[in-house]
Amino acid sequence: MDFFDCNCMVGRFGVPQTKQFHTPDALDRELKRCGISRALVYHSYAKELDPATGNAALANEIRGHPALVPCWVVMPHHTGEMPAPDELCDQMAANGVKAARLFPQLHNYPLAEWCTERLFGALASRRIPLLIDYDQTNWDEINAMCVAHPGLPLVVVRPDYRVHRRMYPLLEQHQNLHVEIGWLVAHQGIEDCVRRFGAERLLFGSCLPHYTPGGPIAMVAYAQIPEADKALIAGGNLRRLWGEA
Repeated sequence: MDFFDCNCMVGRFGVPQTKQFHTPDALDRELKRCGISRALVYHSYAKELDPATGNAALANEIRGHPALVPCWVVMPHHTGEMPAPDELCDQMAANGVKAARLFPQLHNYPLAEWCTERLFGALASRRIPLLIDYDQTNWDEINAMCVAHPGLPLVVVRPDYRVHRRMYPLLEQHQNLHVEIGWLVAHQGIEDCVRRFGAERLLFGSCLPHYTPGGPIAMVAYAQIPEADKALIAGGNLRRLWGEA
């Protein structure tokens, strides 16, 4: 299978960790070791320091690493820390950025429409996938985002193994909602999601360097689903979200 990881980070942590990839070369080596051909990557500085600083560092550092696809961390523009949404999307396109990511709890802003409407509207108009960590939001906010912006491909990353009773109603209602499978470790959870909603709603992600890819790779490889569905989860769905053949 052609694994395309939707959830990787490069750069130093504010608090040093045992496992971290200071450089794209180090991340590249780990991906190759694990049999992952490509990865959607954001920079640690964009999460822990400042999104604009981290996004600029990412563009600089991963140049010449075709296996690493840039993902920018974004936030509302009202304080001037980010360009206005349309300008931001233009900059993303110019830098080959394929997706955006949010950390609203960490960066201290609400997901309510009065704060995020223009940002989400601009991303939706260009069909730019938006990733948000499960621990940065809740299902009510996710529902509100999907209702207000049905054209926005939304990916919830790192949902835990007990989310199915809350996640299923929203997967039923919102075709633009997708879920990363790295922590969906309920018994036959992938099989049940595929049976109910199709394989198109699930994306492979490892959360490197915080976790090892071995578990998620095995979950896809050994899932009792058709090989074509495994290929979609492993990487096909992520490529489809931004229109890559």
